[in-house]
Amino acid sequence: MIRELVLLFAVVINIRNSADAFKFMSNWQPPKILTDEQRFEIAKTEERFGDKKLVVITGCSSGLGRQTVKNLLATNKYHVVGAVRDVDKMEAVAELDGFNIDNFHIMECELNSFDSVHKFCDELMEYKLAKPIDRLICNAGVYQPSLPYAKWSVDGHEQTMQINFLSHFLMISRLIEDMTKAPDPRVVMVGSVTGNDNTVGGGGVYPIADLKNLDGFKAGFQNPIAMADGYGFIGAKAYKDSKLCLMMTSNFLHSKYHRNTGISFSSIYPGCIAETPLFREKRAWFRKYFPVFMKYITGGYVGVEEAGQRLFQVAHDPRCAKSGVYWSWNGGPREGRGAAALEKGGQISGGGGAGGGWDSIYENDQSDKVNNLELSVDLFKTATEITGAEWPQAKTFTSPCPTLKVIGAVSKNMIA
Repeated sequence: MIRELVLLFAVVINIRNSADAFKFMSNWQPPKILTDEQRFEIAKTEERFGDKKLVVITGCSSGLGRQTVKNLLATNKYHVVGAVRDVDKMEAVAELDGFNIDNFHIMECELNSFDSVHKFCDELMEYKLAKPIDRLICNAGVYQPSLPYAKWSVDGHEQTMQINFLSHFLMISRLIEDMTKAPDPRVVMVGSVTGNDNTVGGGGVYPIADLKNLDGFKAGFQNPIAMADGYGFIGAKAYKDSKLCLMMTSNFLHSKYHRNTGISFSSIYPGCIAETPLFREKRAWFRKYFPVFMKYITGGYVGVEEAGQRLFQVAHDPRCAKSGVYWSWNGGPREGRGAAALEKGGQISGGGGAGGGWDSIYENDQSDKVNNLELSVDLFKTATEITGAEWPQAKTFTSPCPTLKVIGAVSKNMIA
């Protein structure tokens, strides 16, 4: 008995002095015997994707998404699935821009319908074969500030919130388990300065994003309830609220799933793309003068090409594998406005402004509203109920420690 105790003590001491001794065993699994069907699927997967990473991006037939796909395909390191509402339009854009169709696949996804999101996810699972999803970029969005009344989705929800947030929320819930199989999986949500009220753009321009107590979501968010806070419909606020929801959800999913899945969750603000089709429903005078104002007065203007490079960077740059971050970019130095801006073509300024290059990326601060943990929990629960999303159980993280099994085996033999 004494001899066995000495042996056990020696094992414990040895473990403490060499904590890494059994690390190689932490992910060990017995060899798998593949069936002929599995071998065939793996062969088809390698033929279709090769060694490229698989990217899924919503809303890429115009604007920011279109430019992002251009950059992804230019590297020849990605196979991109474009989830779009209008397949014919996307095919025309792909031909016009010279997309490599071997690495770009178009799939229909109408974010105005939860059934369409489910159908897209089912078809995506068939298309990707044994290839895990490496990147999910939630980019699609609508902005309808001039609407005097709410428009309703197929499911009876206010359209802006469903397209921008709820359908992406549902899509993430469908794809998250598959993404855990990828070596460096990332979910990127396109946020906005308008959803972050600790900035001039978010906190100084009415209406301000504010979910209040989520009374609208808690009441089911069904027609005639048009706003997440339960108040009357305001088109511009519906957009800003949807972006706030995306940013809060990114932080919540980081806290809930990052540690035990390895998935990186982040949101970004690529700058004010003042000439994007997002503003197509604004009045003509606004579309004409808003880019001028942003370029020469505020300095926050960013061209759609540069914005596309920024969203691409968060999907591609190894530095952006960090989870729980709100990525932004600094433009050129703050040298003033007015005449100085005119001389420099407007490329001068600050967080989100044009210029600055690849290394101008930084981790931006988020507002108290975005960081409201209690409200984030309510948002996750109510959005889950509204969409019918089914989320995988968040496993409690435990350190992989084969040494405990060794000690247990020795002590068991001592007692036997």
